[in-house]
Amino acid sequence: MGVLQYRWQRDPGDTSDQGNMPFFAELKQRKVFRVAIAYLVVAWLAIQVAATILPSFEAPAWVMRVVILLAAIGFPIALVLAWAVDLSPDGVKFDTRGAGTKRILAVSIILLIIAFAWYFRGLPTLQTGSTTADATPAAAPPERSIAVLPFVNMSGDPKNEYFSDGLAETTLDMLAQVPDLKVIARTSSFAFKGKSQDMRQIGAQLAAAHLLEGSVQQAGDILRITVQLIKATDGTHLWSRHYDRPMVDLFKIQDEIASNVVKELAIALPASQQQHLTQKRTENLAAYQEYLRGNALLPGRKVTEMREALAHFEKAIELDPGYARAYAVAGSTQLLLEDYSSATAEGKAKSARYIDNALALDPSLGEAYIARASLLQNAHDLEGAEQSYKRGIDLAPGYATGYQWYGELLLQEIADIDRAMPMLKRALELDPLSPVVNAEYAYGLAVMGQQDQALAITAKLIVDHPGFAMAHPLRRNIFESRGDLVGALREQQALEATDPDSIRRKVPRCQTLSRFGALVEAQACLSDLKRRFPALDTRNAEMNFLILRGDFAGALAVGLHNEQLDSWNRAWLLLFNERAAEALPLLKKLVPELFERPISPTTDYPGDPVVVGAALLATGEADHAREALQYALKTNGVHPYNQMDFGRRWWDVYAYSLLGDLDQACNALQATVASGFYLDIAEIDVSPWVAPLRARPCYEQTLAPARAKAAEQVEAARKAGFL
Repeated sequence: MGVLQYRWQRDPGDTSDQGNMPFFAELKQRKVFRVAIAYLVVAWLAIQVAATILPSFEAPAWVMRVVILLAAIGFPIALVLAWAVDLSPDGVKFDTRGAGTKRILAVSIILLIIAFAWYFRGLPTLQTGSTTADATPAAAPPERSIAVLPFVNMSGDPKNEYFSDGLAETTLDMLAQVPDLKVIARTSSFAFKGKSQDMRQIGAQLAAAHLLEGSVQQAGDILRITVQLIKATDGTHLWSRHYDRPMVDLFKIQDEIASNVVKELAIALPASQQQHLTQKRTENLAAYQEYLRGNALLPGRKVTEMREALAHFEKAIELDPGYARAYAVAGSTQLLLEDYSSATAEGKAKSARYIDNALALDPSLGEAYIARASLLQNAHDLEGAEQSYKRGIDLAPGYATGYQWYGELLLQEIADIDRAMPMLKRALELDPLSPVVNAEYAYGLAVMGQQDQALAITAKLIVDHPGFAMAHPLRRNIFESRGDLVGALREQQALEATDPDSIRRKVPRCQTLSRFGALVEAQACLSDLKRRFPALDTRNAEMNFLILRGDFAGALAVGLHNEQLDSWNRAWLLLFNERAAEALPLLKKLVPELFERPISPTTDYPGDPVVVGAALLATGEADHAREALQYALKTNGVHPYNQMDFGRRWWDVYAYSLLGDLDQACNALQATVASGFYLDIAEIDVSPWVAPLRARPCYEQTLAPARAKAAEQVEAARKAGFL
């Protein structure tokens, strides 16, 4: 008679054999061992499947933790059920009287406790959504560091909120002029506005040793301002001050607050530096209020808010034509609008005029030099931009935006990752909670190959700042580089939905389609944008599509009349049109180190020496050209992925083809496809640099599966409703 039948016939009240049967014999009799083994096998398979599938759906890390936790919790439950449950003709019955059962229950409880302890050990990371880097113990903040929290508006009128915020912001800005004092930027310190949080926690999150908090109460023209300086490590109050003054004394109050903080932090400040703290402002209270209203609208980087901010700055200039800082920030905001929306000749002239006026009024205004650097960068004067960034940072060492923008120049234009990351890291130290700074730092991580960490940071930004659109372009670039067209178009759609007025950010959708070989759809995308937004400058995209159709002369005609065309693309177009002699001066200015003999190893970007090599070959400098092309192959061997585009591309194929080594060019083509890269096939299909290679059988044989993969992605995007 089988075990199951035996258990059916037993009297549930008869436990005589249970008490005497050895424990392990009972385990074997009740098939507990079999259940345990079967459960572990199934749980292991489930975890493996989850680990494979969940990343495809971009599931957060905590989902995998929950899967493992459920498997751990289920194991002791399965053992208990296997031991204690009897299937009888009268239904399911539980046997809990045996001593062995008690032991199983005890073991199960212990296992459950262990499972829960393991789970809650990782819970803080799960709750905060922090990245792997967050788990590293933070270093103690420097003693000379401070965050100015938003002052509480106690006037009873919400319309006065900007005033209390502005008072705190201006005090912060004055303190930022103090040498060797780390002052956390407004975006981060103001993230705690309206929140009741322990001062020690705020100090830890901002990496600031001191916190300045206060309140503002306004009754008519009389202000009562209360300010407290707090030691963040233990929450103790270092000092507190009350100021009861008429509104006209506002600037004197700010001077007193900043001076008292400096004194309390025991920082020696020469008289000349004291004057430097106060010379960058207006004495016109109405102009100052307009400046504060505009500044409050900038952190989110939304086009409508930036337009409104610019109107406030222009009003401040109207009220006080000598207000240097208002001119500087108006110029910067106009430049941001050109980047996010549309660039016009009128807008460019306006930004240049504002920046020139700021520097004429105050030649020591660091923020004005930062704005000028951005203006020069847009004009593709990279050397001038870099010098202006350096000057601006020297004059305004606490201005986080200066480090951020300089880091972007080094990262995206000069391709110097080693110098770019310290700049972005410094911006992050000064403004740790700024969504813009975090997004740019994530971009740097992606360039360094840490794409998963960049995705984690941007995912957290989207959760913490739902209205912040600029997390999506980086995510689009990463998914694009990974050959995931659906993921890339999903991020592009989210970008456009979050900030529909950012019309310049709509063009990349067309370019993404072209990279996957969907040229018809890409051209239709561009035509639709031109129809919907007649003022949108699409010349760069039009030029790109002409190149992909092999119309180099047409592309050059568009490019040479486009003042927005950067020097790299201008040189590229000239080379494709057999005008290498005109391209060489541009290249010598962009990468002078590649024209030294021997080549100075200062660039990690593999495309630079390939373009230089092509130009040198076309002008008869064969030896120097071979040196540049071999340097390109060496660089690509160390950095096998095109860092700035997050993709491998075809640089080594171009280099071998230009060198005339078509066997190695075939091998390079096969290696690139084998790595999983199948973007930009339309580009290599028309490039004159690989014309001899296209005549070889290896060309189409190698690219056929890559073309098929790209076509699969286009079809998947169509089925997902993106086309």
